[in-house]
Amino acid sequence: MEFVANLVLFFVLACSQMDPQGHYCNPRSSIPPGSPVSTNINNVLAAMIRASQVNNGFSALSAGIGANTVYGLANCRGDLNIRQYCLPCIQNAVQQIQRRCPGTSDAQIWYNKCIVRYSQENFFGTFDASREALHRNVANYRDPQSLFSALGPLFNNIIKRVVAPANNGMVKAQAALPGRVTLYGGALCTGDLRPVVCTLCLRAAVRRFYNFCKPRQGCRVFLSSCFARYEIYPFTASVDAGFKKIPGQAIEKLIRDEFGQAKQVNNTLTSGKSMMISSF
Repeated sequence: MEFVANLVLFFVLACSQMDPQGHYCNPRSSIPPGSPVSTNINNVLAAMIRASQVNNGFSALSAGIGANTVYGLANCRGDLNIRQYCLPCIQNAVQQIQRRCPGTSDAQIWYNKCIVRYSQENFFGTFDASREALHRNVANYRDPQSLFSALGPLFNNIIKRVVAPANNGMVKAQAALPGRVTLYGGALCTGDLRPVVCTLCLRAAVRRFYNFCKPRQGCRVFLSSCFARYEIYPFTASVDAGFKKIPGQAIEKLIRDEFGQAKQVNNTLTSGKSMMISSF
C-alpha cells in the first residue's frame, strides 16, 4: 500500500512539474508550416537549450535575417540548480510551446521554474504587461489588513535586491505576520532587463496582488518578463503546488467581479491578450 501511495504521489508531482502556469499564443501571428519563420523558430528554440546550459539558465538569441528573424529568450529562476531543475524545465517548455502554439510566430510559456518566449518582434529589454498568467489561493487570509501592510515593505525590499547583479534576477524573502505566521515572497526578472525596466515590470506585477488576489493566502503573477509571488507557506524548488484551471467562462466572470471592468476584460479576451486564472 505504501508503494502505491508513493507511486501516486510521484505521478502527481511529475504532472504538476510538466503543467505550465500559463501560455500565450498570439492569434495574429499565424505562419504556414515549413516557412522560413517556422524554420527559424525551431532553430532559435534549439539554440536556447544549448546556450542555457553554459549561461546560468539564461539565453537571448535570434535566428534568421530581415523580416524572417525570430527572437527567443529562455530564463530560469536564479535560485535553482541548473542541471537538476533549470535545464529540464527549459527542455520541457520548448516542447510544450511548440505543441500548444503550432503555426504561431509569437508565443510564451510560463513555469514556476522557467520562462520561454519567442517572437518576430525584438522584445529584448522590454516587458509587455498585457500578457499574463494569474493564480490565487482559493482560501482567504484571516487578517487582510496585516497581510497588505506587510506586502508593501516586503516587496519594496525584494525589488531593490532583484536588480542587484549578484542575485541573478531572483530574490526570495520573508516577513512576520501576527500569530506567528510567516509571509514568503519571491520575484524574478528575465536577464535581458535593465534595472529600471525590471523595477517597472515587478511593480506592475505587485499591483495585481491588490486588485486580483486580495485577501487570498497566496498569489502568483506571471508577466512577460517578470514574476512575483507571495504565500503563507514556504515554496521550494522541488515541491510546488499544482493548479486547478478554471474553465474559460469562469475566467471572464471572475475578472469582471474582481476588477469591475467587464468591457476591458472582454477586449482583452477577444484581442489575443492572454489571461488565465487558476486556483491552488
